[in-house]
Amino acid sequence: MKNSIYYLDKPGGEFKLKEESISTPGPGEILLRTRRTSVCQSDVVIYQHGLPRIKNWPAIILHEACCTVEAVGEGVTKFKPGDLVGLGCDIPCGDLDCIYCGRDSTGDWTSCPNTIATGHEFPGFARSYAILPAWFVELGPVKKFNDDINPDHVCQMEPLACTLEGMTRVNRCIEDRVVVLIGAGSQSTYALQCAQAMGARKIIVVNRGAERLNRVLRDFGDERTVGIRWDDQVVENVLKACKPFNEPHFIMMNVPHQSGYELAVKLVGYNTVLDAHAGVKGAMGKPPIIHELDLNNDVHYKLQCYQATHGSSMHGVNLAFDMINQRRLKLIDKMTDDSERFSHHEIKKAISRAADSDSLKVIINWD
Repeated sequence: MKNSIYYLDKPGGEFKLKEESISTPGPGEILLRTRRTSVCQSDVVIYQHGLPRIKNWPAIILHEACCTVEAVGEGVTKFKPGDLVGLGCDIPCGDLDCIYCGRDSTGDWTSCPNTIATGHEFPGFARSYAILPAWFVELGPVKKFNDDINPDHVCQMEPLACTLEGMTRVNRCIEDRVVVLIGAGSQSTYALQCAQAMGARKIIVVNRGAERLNRVLRDFGDERTVGIRWDDQVVENVLKACKPFNEPHFIMMNVPHQSGYELAVKLVGYNTVLDAHAGVKGAMGKPPIIHELDLNNDVHYKLQCYQATHGSSMHGVNLAFDMINQRRLKLIDKMTDDSERFSHHEIKKAISRAADSDSLKVIINWD
């Protein structure tokens, strides 16, 4: 069988198509046919600047994937040909005895010193077929969906899993609470839909650009949703919108810039959970962002919680699977408009569109 693979030759370079032979799956392995890939902002960063974790070029990127099982190897019982599956990005290291990743592990793969990710150390899904090794099939984030679920929805399981990791790490910080989302990109839009489904009392979306903020409010807003422009009065306006409460209960910082962190900590009050969801990184690594904190008078006596979400474990993957498979996100189709749909011959155009300030979720069709 021939496999069409799009190799990115270098950061800022070209996607070079190669036809390569692919074998049948061995014992414990499964052969997948790529159906959809959605574009993550990390794909944009990788394309524009590269990433220190990617050591070898050319590289196969794209990790938000929906696939169909084409064939299974000897001994595989969890999957069968024809199954529709979604995949997570963060994956086990492959050591079956690893305390983080193995058979008797905690499942906290991002804590593993040998952590790997699809589209980084493990080849991504900018290819028509892929064989998953036995350890990935046994331990990894591969979820089987109902046959009637839209592949466009399944390929969004991975970014949704990252969102739900942050929103569920602390118990009862969403239901009947005030949620503030800094930024109006795809992660905040997933978080908005999840907060609505989880029973938040009010959701406040903060964004600099009016165009994307207006799109999110128009397509996803309800009577609980408030949009606030990020200007010189943003702190005052957000706190005013929290009334009758004095401050937010949950803040998700989804802007990969230092200014987002500076705004987030100004909004933290009594009993606030701050999820530092978007890291700041680039081709040169991760710059330091310094913040002073009174551990006694703030964290202890104000019951403040500072956390970060980096990727997703099976916890978030399972939650995202349930959200999609149970059709709890009624507006997920609005994540992608006609200008954000591309064929697999247009990966470079798709990534360019994902970099636009008004884009939410770009989807690449491999059928």
